[in-house]
Amino acid sequence: MSTPEEIRGEAAETEAGETQRAQRPVDQPMNVAMAVQQLRGLVCGLGAGLLGVSLVLSAFIYKQNRNLTGAINARQRQISQMSANQQQVTFVIDELVRYSTGKPELMALFAKHGMQFTPKSGGPAAAPEPSH
Repeated sequence: MSTPEEIRGEAAETEAGETQRAQRPVDQPMNVAMAVQQLRGLVCGLGAGLLGVSLVLSAFIYKQNRNLTGAINARQRQISQMSANQQQVTFVIDELVRYSTGKPELMALFAKHGMQFTPKSGGPAAAPEPSH
């Protein structure tokens, strides 16, 4: 463990060394070949970093597109299943409307839940017309 005097002495030595380096003139100017070499290294490093970021971003976008495609396919399957079931449900609703047209208690129950039925122009059956 250092004593406070030793710590102060080390701090003073580092400050003196930094002051000497800051005040010391450059011994030799850098030659052109070394400057070009440093610049080349910097450009190659930045290019490699840009390539890395580009690859990571491309992988992320590919993953997002794949997930989105899967979700779209799942929704299309659901829509096709619902379309297939729509004909059966429409038939059941038409039969229910035809049965309940003359019964006021059923019509009151439908009205309570927001369903209004109007008679079809083609015959005695009525089509459901939801009211919101």
